[in-house]
Amino acid sequence: MTTDFSFMQLADPQFGMFAGSSGKTDEEIATFAERGLLIGKTSKFEGFAPETALFTRAIEHANRLKPAFVVVCGDMINESENDDQIAEVKRIGALLDDSIPLHWVAGNHDVAVDHTNPDQQSIDRYIDNFGPDYYAFSHGGVRFIAINSTLFTSPGELTDRAKAQLAFVEAEAIIVSNQNPYSKNETPGAGRIVLFSHHPLFINSPGEADNPWSITKQYRTPLLEIAADHGIGANFAGHWHRNNIANKNGIEVVSSGPVGLPLWHDPSGHRVVNVTAGGITHEYHSLETD
Repeated sequence: MTTDFSFMQLADPQFGMFAGSSGKTDEEIATFAERGLLIGKTSKFEGFAPETALFTRAIEHANRLKPAFVVVCGDMINESENDDQIAEVKRIGALLDDSIPLHWVAGNHDVAVDHTNPDQQSIDRYIDNFGPDYYAFSHGGVRFIAINSTLFTSPGELTDRAKAQLAFVEAEAIIVSNQNPYSKNETPGAGRIVLFSHHPLFINSPGEADNPWSITKQYRTPLLEIAADHGIGANFAGHWHRNNIANKNGIEVVSSGPVGLPLWHDPSGHRVVNVTAGGITHEYHSLETD
């Protein structure tokens, strides 16, 4: 039986991205805009003071709201090998009240040196700093499955690991549906299983073409079959640095805006998710107006 609770979802604190996006020329900014990415004109600077301020504010909100847990859906850092970025995001994460669990979810900047193709060394580094790159946990009668979605976008030489992760998701979902034969959701967001990822399952529709922003069809299709068969009612993700919500085929896919640098008109922010026996509701809150 589900008990009412709320959790806070964060995405893309991405320490180092503000500086990495600073000092761009008008031509570079125009190139980003052609890809649907809005980069502001700023003078070049180093460090990650903006990320520190925003992530600290998000953790302060969590300490005030006292959610059941906080989940960070990937791209904690901008460069997977940058020890300073890792140290700062972990320092601020440690400011979360000890009574509130903090769950990290692997993003492409966390597990790929080139930000696209995951490599074992980067995954091992991630595991050393943030814990398993895919895992599951329960709260209030709901099973939460966190995945390393970069394995489902361009696994390269790590296809065996991608297959193992897919098998893990299916095994977890089967266990839940066997425990509760009525867990197969009837309305979006009503399932008793929630998937956390960095890349969303899809942006607009389950059949959309492969693109830089969502899990590829090769892995999206079996994941959606698992969702339909076993009651995965919602997918909370990040990656797009903007808000996007799609309800299709009985699953709600929520891409949340970033804690860090926005790439669209949505502000830096955090999402509060409320879980009840009737389903899941959520609201995005700006971190820029406090």
